[in-house]
Amino acid sequence: MPDTRKAHYTMGPSILNVPTPPYNGPGASLYGPRGPQRAAPDYGARKPLSTEPESIEHHVQDAIARVQGLSPRQRLALRNELMRMTRDVGFIRCIHEQSRGPHSDQAAGIPADEGRPL
Repeated sequence: MPDTRKAHYTMGPSILNVPTPPYNGPGASLYGPRGPQRAAPDYGARKPLSTEPESIEHHVQDAIARVQGLSPRQRLALRNELMRMTRDVGFIRCIHEQSRGPHSDQAAGIPADEGRPL
């Protein structure tokens, strides 16, 4: 009596027959086809004090770069603490309060539009 079940090969083409790129050895992760490659993903990192800061992180890096005599460990600890401080709501509120004008009830340069008729 013949087997009446469907055969496996009727499901479609096998993905096991797809060609794969050749293995170039363990050095291919460090050396490309034309020589040593830079470490990813930091190909063109901004060096502190080299250009105008574009983010809070850049401002923190520039401020730390101005301090002389810090070890890499101290530099990292200071960066982490300053970044933690910038995420604190109380610190943000303090900056907002100090950015107001001396005799103004609104922030300097920020027009208040609450309650304006539309």
